[in-house]
Amino acid sequence: MKRIRLHPGGGALVGLAWLALALAADPGRAQSLPAPPAPWVPIAPEPAAAGWEPVTDAATLPADYLPPPANRDPAELAIVPRQGKPIENVGIYGIGGGVNFGSDLPNSGVFTGRIGYKLNETLAVSLRPSVIFGNRDVLGRYNGQTSFQLPLTLDLFRRSVVSPYLGGGIATNTYSTGQTNAMLTGGVDLNITQNVTLGFNVNYVFLPDGVTFDALQAMTLLYLKF
Repeated sequence: MKRIRLHPGGGALVGLAWLALALAADPGRAQSLPAPPAPWVPIAPEPAAAGWEPVTDAATLPADYLPPPANRDPAELAIVPRQGKPIENVGIYGIGGGVNFGSDLPNSGVFTGRIGYKLNETLAVSLRPSVIFGNRDVLGRYNGQTSFQLPLTLDLFRRSVVSPYLGGGIATNTYSTGQTNAMLTGGVDLNITQNVTLGFNVNYVFLPDGVTFDALQAMTLLYLKF
């Protein structure tokens, strides 16, 4: 075997170079080489994709294609407020009867009605026609004539149990005068149920000059409301 002597004054790089040359020239030292790469192996082609098929029932889909189930608590759903209000009929329709009272008038029957329009959640306007069966003439004598009243009212708190109203209109043939006069009215409706109302009102009729009778009247009415 050949001996290698390193020059004491040489650098480390020179010694490494001489060592590499000695190893390369030494026929007795074996060297290992990396194994050659394996040959390429062909892979079979993938099958062609199937065509699109319409789905008629989502229940037949595989589980991978189904959406995840909604995880909502029923109690949580119950407290979600409604997005829209229920549709309410804007009309008010009523029909009924009652008794008319007056200091100078006989107690007599009344046929009454109501046709109203809801302005909002609390207010409405109504026509309240009434036919009064029983009257007196200008001499104070009772007769079988009738009188008619048609006030227009503003109804307050229409959805409450107690709904007051006030307004004005016209009254005809009051005290058998045969004339049409202005009138004021005010009252209250007690909404017993959704369709049954008990009403009380007071009316004042502006009578013509020369009539000295009391023009103050009161009515108790019970009518069905739709």
